[in-house]
Amino acid sequence: MPEAHDPQALPGGASGVSHILLSAVRGDSERITLGDIIGALDARAFGLATLMFALPSVVPMPPGVPTIVGLALLMVSVQMVIGRQELWIPAFMARWSFPRASLVSAMEGLAPRLRTLETIARPRLMPVTGTIGTILIGLIILIMALILILPLPPGGNFPPALACAILGMGLAERDGVIVLVGAAGSILALLAAWAVTVGFITYLPIISDWIARTLGF
Repeated sequence: MPEAHDPQALPGGASGVSHILLSAVRGDSERITLGDIIGALDARAFGLATLMFALPSVVPMPPGVPTIVGLALLMVSVQMVIGRQELWIPAFMARWSFPRASLVSAMEGLAPRLRTLETIARPRLMPVTGTIGTILIGLIILIMALILILPLPPGGNFPPALACAILGMGLAERDGVIVLVGAAGSILALLAAWAVTVGFITYLPIISDWIARTLGF
């Protein structure tokens, strides 16, 4: 009897996550589209897609990129929640593009950390990444994606993006322990994003007044 295909399995089976992500963004053209990235990751790899679209918000990126990847994460998470087996994005989103050099630089900078995670990641606590678990993970990612889409003050995108990246890594590697760490991190991310936003709103008038007095306005 043939073995059932695992919708979360890594494409090719032999390559590590960091290698797959780097291969997905490298190329000769100046820009890379969402469609190019999805095609390189494999249509079934929800974990890889989550990780790929979360990482650009973990490091400084050009304006607008966090919003685009937040929308991409939103699309991925909704499909996880409704139980789709293959990742799909509409044609208009597939044409959205990023500066390739920025993505390559971000992935190359983060690759050593991903390789460290790869050394400890392994399939465990399998129910966490099973069908019901994947739906719950999708709900968490959906909430984090909504936060990423918001025009948060500097630093506000980092906590939810990091939580999504950890969840994506755990899902890609079928590692329930890493997923649980990411789920706990998502709670902290909500608190951190709230604290950064409240702090920014609270101190903005003070900072603006100081700048005005310094410049003699």
